Amino acid sequence: MVRTRAFGTTGIEVSEIGLGAWQLVRSSQWPDGPDEDAAVRLVHAALAAGVTFIDTAPGYADGRSELALGAALRGGRRDGVVLCTKFGHRADGTSDWDPTAIEASVLASARRMGTDHLDIVLLHSPPPEVLDGRSEHYAVLEGLKQRGVIRAYGASVDWSADIDTVLQTSGSEALEVRMSALFQETWPGVERAGERGVGTIVKVPLESGWLSGRYTADTVFTGVRSRWSREDIALRASLVDQFRSLLPEGVSVPQGALRFLLAHGGVSTVIPGARTVELLHDSVAAAAESLPAETIAAIRRFSEDRLTARHLDW
Repeated sequence: MVRTRAFGTTGIEVSEIGLGAWQLVRSSQWPDGPDEDAAVRLVHAALAAGVTFIDTAPGYADGRSELALGAALRGGRRDGVVLCTKFGHRADGTSDWDPTAIEASVLASARRMGTDHLDIVLLHSPPPEVLDGRSEHYAVLEGLKQRGVIRAYGASVDWSADIDTVLQTSGSEALEVRMSALFQETWPGVERAGERGVGTIVKVPLESGWLSGRYTADTVFTGVRSRWSREDIALRASLVDQFRSLLPEGVSVPQGALRFLLAHGGVSTVIPGARTVELLHDSVAAAAESLPAETIAAIRRFSEDRLTARHLDW
């Protein structure tokens, strides 16, 4: 079973490995994804393995992610599950940052997931003027928290400077942060968030699949991942090979990638995407053990030596 951690000082407990639901169900974004029945089985398998944290958004899978979660959580399965969703990007691919739209969006997400409240709501990679805590958005979220509609709120961000903006200008208790063995720019920001009692969710922990061990320099990508040039692919393949060389014998690339992130004291939960039960179980098993301190230090040096000058885009 997956171990749990405190989500900052919110009083919420979350599983160390969560379920990222962007790819949960087939859509135009993921045409080869699971159908709804398979998505429901995947969620049930996650719950059976002790996964209690699930991350989604209104726009994930063309709006079908939240609906699939609602189907999976029927019959009393909502109890004990920590649901995190977002505001800002809609199912039709457009964005709406009007603070007066937050409550309707949150309530619609709750209905789709068959619940009367949500645990965590995040501003979904917002523009700078929205991210700043002096915007109206945080006051609306605080009002929803006071009414019991949500339990905690914050923002999903990609950079340490954005983390600091949230920490310094808002009363947020939750952050979702991009971080991986190949993208460690946010490592010190997550430390600062942990010191402030803010719960942190790590997104893109397997670096869009590169740290799953499935891709090589010869892989040909289609769909959303066709954005990488051949030079990008060669660079990523080389970095993965270097990362693999730092791991103890018998530790796979995805195991090492997830264990490295969970070694960070400021991390509450890590959300690898899983489109099959097998991949889900692999992620859960990865969290069962820890990396040696010297390996963690070597991966940090690897980042400082190879990745500081050039941060990888998504």
